[in-house]
Amino acid sequence: MLNEPLDPREIVSTAAFLRRGIKPSRLAAGKSPVLARVRAGEYLSTDRWVQLSAAERHRALIYATTARMRSPLPMLYGVSAGIMLRLPIIGKIPQRVQVLLDARAAGSSTLVQRHRAMDLPGPMLIDGIPVTPPARTVVDLARTMSLACALAAGDWAVRLSMCGVADITNAALAVPCRGHGRAIAILAARLVDPRSESPGESLSRARMYENGFPEPDLQVPLLDERGEFGRGDFGWPGLIGEFDGLRKYRATGDAGNMASEEVVIREKRREDRARRAGWGFARWVWSDAFGGAGLTATLLAGGLERSSTHRWGRDIEN
Repeated sequence: MLNEPLDPREIVSTAAFLRRGIKPSRLAAGKSPVLARVRAGEYLSTDRWVQLSAAERHRALIYATTARMRSPLPMLYGVSAGIMLRLPIIGKIPQRVQVLLDARAAGSSTLVQRHRAMDLPGPMLIDGIPVTPPARTVVDLARTMSLACALAAGDWAVRLSMCGVADITNAALAVPCRGHGRAIAILAARLVDPRSESPGESLSRARMYENGFPEPDLQVPLLDERGEFGRGDFGWPGLIGEFDGLRKYRATGDAGNMASEEVVIREKRREDRARRAGWGFARWVWSDAFGGAGLTATLLAGGLERSSTHRWGRDIEN
């Protein structure tokens, strides 16, 4: 079951264990517990728990918590909605389930963080749980998390046709004029681009914008006298930028099944060929992009200049 999505039926309540004559608290105790406690009264096998990412553990908390709520269930919001929509999340995963309720609703609790709104969007249902729709979720992530988080989610959602750029734009413009985070929501709507092929590339673009670099072209064809021989993640005049994550530099063919050593060799050959064709190269990894300083140093070393006058993205009437 490694890397398989969590199924809500994997979470078992105390009552279900007791009906079988089993006390789950005993199985969750000791040096080698068989069960992991998701929340009070809800358990998952320890073997399964240790396989889960932070996002999937939050999904488990959502299932366990909503299972104990009365109908109608509140609508998931922010990071919780993004996780249920399987959008990439950049930043800290909350310890509480985030929900969106009418402005008159009661306050938060130990495991539920309630956000109030005057106008509630029409929800999507995922596993029977109401969730803010993708475009609204992207805007909420911009308002409550960061530009990087919103771009990663927005690029992903648009690329997978979960929503369109216009949907994100309309959701951003619907934020009240003095509403918290409206400016960054509109900025995210301006910058969303489905050509960004990974969360790391989206994160990198956010850092480029924040550090004053000119807007890059994306998925730039590499050409010489023999034709096209690959693509670069980012491109400026004379410079290619590459985010090196789990996916290495892409050839025009499929390199997905090659051994890692062969990928590195082919990558080096393509870079050498690109340099002979007049391209400079700047490469960085996740930690460089996440903090921003490493990415900035790499781009400056590659000859890219910063300026406060760079204008990014599409124009939006607001």
